[in-house]
Amino acid sequence: MRGLLQSVRAFWNGRNSRERGMLAAASAVIVLGLIYALLIDPALSGREQLAQSLPTLRQQAAEVRALTREAGSGATGNAAPVAAVTRAGLEASLARRGLKAEEITVSDATVRLRFQNTSFAGLVDWLAEQHRSARLAVVEAKVEAGSEAASPDSVGAAFTLRQERDGQAQ
Repeated sequence: MRGLLQSVRAFWNGRNSRERGMLAAASAVIVLGLIYALLIDPALSGREQLAQSLPTLRQQAAEVRALTREAGSGATGNAAPVAAVTRAGLEASLARRGLKAEEITVSDATVRLRFQNTSFAGLVDWLAEQHRSARLAVVEAKVEAGSEAASPDSVGAAFTLRQERDGQAQ
């Protein structure tokens, strides 16, 4: 380290005052350029990007608050009572989605379904619909990839669903 410091001093002392002034000015310009490039420019461009995305983020936050209020009000029990699940009702709702269950068993508030080579996206949509409309919650699920020949989206699945009544699982 001392050798390097001595080399720099020897270099500096070997320059006349005009060269020293030019080297000092060039060093100052380089340091200021680095400060701008590494600190100021990223902060300014980040601030600009945040200002542009802020309205979208505010809209999303308002939507989340509205959904939270909606979910909270639904959990208070003000919702209308749900009718008991029937095999015919399940078959009709599956048919509306273009799905066909290989096996449907309904006992009390528990439903067991088995599917072969069925659309995974269709099943997920149907489950979400049943959760909203009939308060059917998935208790157990087993999903396996179906045959690629049928569709890349096809799966074999078995579900156990339980109907919740008045906010409580039966």
